[in-house]
Amino acid sequence: MMGRIGQKIAAGFVILILGAAALANGSKAGQGGGKAAGFASAERAVTKAEQEWFAIQQANDWAKLSKMISEDFVIVDSDGSLGNRDSMITGYREEAPRVLSLKMQVLVAHAVAANAVIASGLDDITLKGNSGATHRYERFIDTWILRDGRWQCVAEQITLAQKLND
Repeated sequence: MMGRIGQKIAAGFVILILGAAALANGSKAGQGGGKAAGFASAERAVTKAEQEWFAIQQANDWAKLSKMISEDFVIVDSDGSLGNRDSMITGYREEAPRVLSLKMQVLVAHAVAANAVIASGLDDITLKGNSGATHRYERFIDTWILRDGRWQCVAEQITLAQKLND
């Protein structure tokens, strides 16, 4: 029987394979001279979903956020640990009292198919600490899939980053 970590790793591989397949299909569709008509619409929808996620996170509305995240969601956190929807939301909830500021510096959505979008960006997070405020900059890559008529985030990777040069 596969353990919990094995299931998470297997789910992560499935998501990577789906992303690669979508990328291959998307590149074939785009070879005809521009993006397929549904690609731009998908990018707009995911950009809106990412902005909603951000607002929901700032409002600490964890129940609403969990509806945007798929049940089979996999996260690779900035420390390299694997997690799922519940562990990510638990982390947000635990950190929320220390968050002074949360700003999205960059957001780019790239459709690889009409039903698959990769969103990437940079967040600037200011936290209360024992010796004053600290900044943490996180680059993220989110994989969104259109399922049953609604966009769901199925995977996220977070990497610690440096501040953008102005």
